[in-house]
Amino acid sequence: MPLYVLGMKGVTRRMSHFEDTSLQIWFLLAAFGAFLIALGIGCFLIQLVVSFMRREALRDVTGDPWDGRTLEWSTSSPPPAYNFAFTPIVHDTDAWWQMKAHGYLRPAQGFIPIHMPKNTGAGIILAALSTTCGFALIWHIWWLVVLAFGATIVTAIVHTFNYKRDYYIPADTVGNTEAARSALLARHA
Repeated sequence: MPLYVLGMKGVTRRMSHFEDTSLQIWFLLAAFGAFLIALGIGCFLIQLVVSFMRREALRDVTGDPWDGRTLEWSTSSPPPAYNFAFTPIVHDTDAWWQMKAHGYLRPAQGFIPIHMPKNTGAGIILAALSTTCGFALIWHIWWLVVLAFGATIVTAIVHTFNYKRDYYIPADTVGNTEAARSALLARHA
């Protein structure tokens, strides 16, 4: 920001010296800001090096390294495909903290198959067709507008009637995954 102030005061760029000493404070402030930015970048690089060199000693095996308070810490890292095996009951902002405080970490039984969507490229395809249609509308390429808009509508209709786009994770798989996570949490509680 100090360099913007200097620019508004008429200072040109790439000068080796300036005669007006009243502008010196702005140059010092800009240099101090550049030093802070360089210091931040240096600290980040040091953090990367230390994290890489000591990755085995720093590896988290608990799944909750900071004794987290919110629900994102209740699942493993990386999370299972289904995220949560049950819908958490939330009474407060710190739901995971409350669950840990009352000893209610995870249910041991009663799991049901979890409905999951299959991967599909429909979103990317529809976005590309819509972008093409928008581009053609801006540049008045009417044949491309008609083609892209028609392709977008046809793709959306085809995707709507694609009934083979989901699957279920079996209840026993969910139960085994949750049992492993519960055992890990119990070991590190």
